[in-house]
Amino acid sequence: MPALAFLAVAGLALIALLFVANETLEPGSSPIVTSQRSGLPEVRRPDVAQTFSAAPAPAPDMTSQAVLAAQPKSAPDALAKIGSAARAARAEVPRKDKLVTQTLNYQVTPLLDRFSIKGY
Repeated sequence: MPALAFLAVAGLALIALLFVANETLEPGSSPIVTSQRSGLPEVRRPDVAQTFSAAPAPAPDMTSQAVLAAQPKSAPDALAKIGSAARAARAEVPRKDKLVTQTLNYQVTPLLDRFSIKGY
């Protein structure tokens, strides 16, 4: 309760100081100079409508060395480079990826079923 009384007294003292300052200070001109214009400036619109057009792009030169080098190589050429012995060795290699099985030890509860994505 003493804090509330202190705030009330301090507030009254500040208001009294405002009235005293208003009476003692001499009135002056407004420190802020404003103009009649407010907001964004008006948009200037040209009188003549301008149309812009772009020239079409030239056709690409499909016979240049860069285009020919970037084209993918055909599959028969790549298979021809691989010898028959290498293809046979590749066919005999066993697969490395094995199916991993793991059992999960948890009990299915109605809460777990409620928040699962089983139905989607």
